[in-house]
Amino acid sequence: MFGTNYNDHRVAMGYSAKSDQEADEMFYKYATWTRKFAWLPHRCELTRKIIWFQHGYRGHMIWYGEWSTNEYRWHDLQEHLFWTLKGPHG
Repeated sequence: MFGTNYNDHRVAMGYSAKSDQEADEMFYKYATWTRKFAWLPHRCELTRKIIWFQHGYRGHMIWYGEWSTNEYRWHDLQEHLFWTLKGPHG
């Protein structure tokens, strides 16, 4: 998800290292979800199924820091609906 030096860079700046779970929580808290058509194959983050030539929900978040980075994650239409109905972040 992050570069190999992400946590090293955070620790050097005086912050604590983030685990993958903390980074996921931050992504799901601030991501913007839009319905998109998947022209290229993408893997659903919830079910690990391939989304290709069909609609799905794409989450987008910009990580700011020394360099800005865009991160995208895809959800299947039905699974995204179930995930949303379950409450905050599944």
